[in-house]
Amino acid sequence: MEKQNNIVLKTLRIMSKSGILDNVLLVESWCAYFYKQYFSKIEYNPVIKTRDIDFLVNVRPTFSKSVDLEELLKPIGFEIEFFGSGYMKLESEELAIEFLVPEIGRPSEKPMPLPALKLNAQPLRHLDILWRNPIKVAVSGIFIRLPHPVDYLLQKLVIAGRRKKADKSEKDRQSALAVLDAVIDNDELQEFHKAVKYLSKKELKTVTEELSRAGREDVLA
Repeated sequence: MEKQNNIVLKTLRIMSKSGILDNVLLVESWCAYFYKQYFSKIEYNPVIKTRDIDFLVNVRPTFSKSVDLEELLKPIGFEIEFFGSGYMKLESEELAIEFLVPEIGRPSEKPMPLPALKLNAQPLRHLDILWRNPIKVAVSGIFIRLPHPVDYLLQKLVIAGRRKKADKSEKDRQSALAVLDAVIDNDELQEFHKAVKYLSKKELKTVTEELSRAGREDVLA
């Protein structure tokens, strides 16, 4: 675990120096882990990290300069791997880096090109929720951008309600509820109510059903 943590920090430092972190959000399980910096005044036990570290770009990504991310990360053991319809990941023994983008319009299996990084991003539904109100935290002197915790938990509940595999659905649900508890303990339930208004009708219906399933529908009152 310590070796993986060191690779994560080295990766983030390289991406910070190249300006990439200014234009992406760190999402998924490592995002939940780094919320410990945001929830520093309360008891917060982050969920277990995974091998994947995911970065979300906007639907119209902009980068201050073009870089060859594979070349930058090659000295610490990364190389490009291709999957499915040409989707690209940067893989090392300890870590797999993925870039994601909100899917808008008709579903497509084609990856979105990121020429500024010489990579591409995988389009997925409901990721636009995460761009509502990003926050910034410091990790070992590196500033990284994360979705606001309430946006993270809402997106996780939406995904949990749409998963076909029960184990993955439960994992998303538990991650969302852990962050919800932290939001409440951090006196930010008002921010939760504000974020709910940005959901589509279908997303709100799914969130309501998931909270009801967990016996937590009271937070919507």
